[in-house]
Amino acid sequence: MTREDVEELHRLMQHCFKRDGPYHLSSGLTSNYYYDGKLGTLHPPTVWLAANLLVDIVLDSGAEAVGGRETGSIPISDAIGIAAHLRGKFLPSFFVRKEAKTHGTRSDVSQAHFNGQELLVPGRRVAIVDDVITTGRSIQDAIDAVEEKGCTVTAVIGLVERHESKGALRGRAYPVIRIFYTDEDGTIFIDEEFVRRAEAASRSRILSR
Repeated sequence: MTREDVEELHRLMQHCFKRDGPYHLSSGLTSNYYYDGKLGTLHPPTVWLAANLLVDIVLDSGAEAVGGRETGSIPISDAIGIAAHLRGKFLPSFFVRKEAKTHGTRSDVSQAHFNGQELLVPGRRVAIVDDVITTGRSIQDAIDAVEEKGCTVTAVIGLVERHESKGALRGRAYPVIRIFYTDEDGTIFIDEEFVRRAEAASRSRILSR
């Protein structure tokens, strides 16, 4: 991982923004800009670059699985899991449904198996990811769902933290990590703390080979 990789992702993420508002958001807020993270996370070069920037951080957190609430987390966590696999690490993924299934198992989560066993069990360490942090509600829903199953959250990661967040999810027992953040006009900035954290995680992986 290099700073150039972060800057390239920053360039690619520009395609996710429309700045000709006002826009009404799902959170109920009104904004001068609209961020559609799916334009990036469903774009293979963009999500693969993001996954490779995040995978060492997720693994360093001690996570044994990665996921979040549908649908924002799904392409990110899957790409991180594949990036881990290419590093020789097993990092299965899951997602929390907005509503429990009304058929079959009636489960509120979909999950990979863990060597033939259920993935989300008491004591399992998991990282939560999403394409955006606004109020933190979607991420909190995912956290609540896995904690109800006895899992431990090791990290919370958003690709972009919108300016409305005002530190949402901070002050809990797990680190909140973002690659980018925005101002009220939708200008997207690189979080320098993320760059330092990612560089340190990358160095640690290289030294441990």
